[in-house]
Amino acid sequence: MSFGSRTKHLGKYGNRECDKNMKKICFAILVHENRDVIQDQIENIRYFCPNSTIVFFQSGNDDHLCNGLGYPICPTSHPMKYGRTYGWFFLNIMEWLENTGYEYDYLINLDSDSLFAKKGFEEFIISEMNEFDYMAAHYGMATDQWYPGKTMKKIWHLWQPIFDMDHFYGCFGSQVFSRKFVKQILSFNKLSEMKRIMKQTEDDVLALEEMLFATLAKSLGVKSKPYPANVGKWMRDRPKYTRRELINAVKNNEECYLLHPVNRIMNDRARTFIRSMIPSKRKE
Repeated sequence: MSFGSRTKHLGKYGNRECDKNMKKICFAILVHENRDVIQDQIENIRYFCPNSTIVFFQSGNDDHLCNGLGYPICPTSHPMKYGRTYGWFFLNIMEWLENTGYEYDYLINLDSDSLFAKKGFEEFIISEMNEFDYMAAHYGMATDQWYPGKTMKKIWHLWQPIFDMDHFYGCFGSQVFSRKFVKQILSFNKLSEMKRIMKQTEDDVLALEEMLFATLAKSLGVKSKPYPANVGKWMRDRPKYTRRELINAVKNNEECYLLHPVNRIMNDRARTFIRSMIPSKRKE
């Protein structure tokens, strides 16, 4: 079965002509290891989201992991504990971009095991965010039926004064921040106290970043929403995507713009299928 035809992997936004004045998207990628996988992700973004920019945060032990790839590296990058300290990734990136005057309209985090499988994501973001400042997959009030929520509930008494709310919110996957919201976060009058509580509770809460900014958006009255279900469903914790699942999705013209998780192994069959949709990679 061949998917060489361009029409096989265009979403409903993918046929639009590129507007040279379109809003700017910046992808902030949290990377740990596997330089070849990072290069694969760069090529994936360059093909499926050609108008967007990329910045890196190196969270592993190799200080030179992204050197020479041609993209800026956050100077405050540092090793992080898996699933425990990623909230600092967001804040470090936001502060760095703001301090350097980096130009963007929307900031979107990407995990290193995320890949695009369909064109049109840039246009989708600009359309969906037209009257909003925050969007995330599965965004909504969190419960302790969700394991990260269960860990947060145990120490919510420490966080509750920061947000001044009775409940906390959660999300998953790539969160979308307007620059306006980023500025609100960095000027938040409780930011110093928030950082103190982050440090105090970082070993107690799993995936704090999936609750911190979702709850902050609600607390600050930021106009927010979840990804549409047909797009957000492709961002999940597990299982990792299979080749067969992706072939069926593309064949049925599903809105599988952004996928998570895809195995961080170059010869993984799902990854090689996605790579085969990039014209310059089809003969490899």
